[in-house]
Amino acid sequence: MQVNIQIIETPELATSASFELSNFQTEKDFKEALAIIFMISADYYLDPELELQDLKEFVGQASESNKAKVTLTASEDGLELEFEE
Repeated sequence: MQVNIQIIETPELATSASFELSNFQTEKDFKEALAIIFMISADYYLDPELELQDLKEFVGQASESNKAKVTLTASEDGLELEFEE
């Protein structure tokens, strides 16, 4: 599983994790991505309340929209989900 993790220093600190859709092949890939999301969220004292099925649905939505990546950004304001080219 390849993931691009970036620290974003704007007026507030945030961290984004981008996952290529092509990396989601097995159940283990989804579990690894979910673990990464939980680790990043913990840095901001967030409980993402995501389940494995939620992540699978996000990947499915991104695929249907012909996007190549799912990016989650965590900050003190919460989690933000984006689908990217």
